[in-house]
Amino acid sequence: MSNIELPKILEKRETKLSKWLTVVERDFVSTGKKNIETYYSVRPYDYISILAVTNDQRIPLVKQYRHPLETISLELPAGLMDLNKSPEETALIELREETGVVAPFAELLGVLNPDPGRLENRIFCYFASNAVVDTTSKIENGIELVWTDWNELYQMIRDGRFTCGLQIALIAMASLKGYIGELKK
Repeated sequence: MSNIELPKILEKRETKLSKWLTVVERDFVSTGKKNIETYYSVRPYDYISILAVTNDQRIPLVKQYRHPLETISLELPAGLMDLNKSPEETALIELREETGVVAPFAELLGVLNPDPGRLENRIFCYFASNAVVDTTSKIENGIELVWTDWNELYQMIRDGRFTCGLQIALIAMASLKGYIGELKK
């Protein structure tokens, strides 16, 4: 039994800033206190990300400009959830659109909370084996496909070329679940 007492929420307001982003305000009173406080959180769409690997153990990454960072970022294929599709369908679509790579299916590794103190969304983490290049696919504008392998991907994480924390967590989940074999040091 938990000894954590929940605050009493008095009012909740939502301000939709775009079709992808809502700011949520909660007026609350903590147990044993009289003052009303307001807590703010942000509700973006849920995320998906996919770690794909070909039969010859190549991994497609995407290189693209990221406005919040004001620089080029190296990442796994990812995107916002398509509300008209399942998370798996969305992951496979993002894989194809961003890399020109297709896979017969994607296995859900887990669903994570990106930042439970501020964000109300989730990230659906997928792994796809038996991925192949679809020569008829066109990669989205502004994205460059980069091929790597397991050892180089780990080196990119170690030396700071690959820095997306949520995707590093996805890679760790794939490793913990046995999808990534022994690596050379």
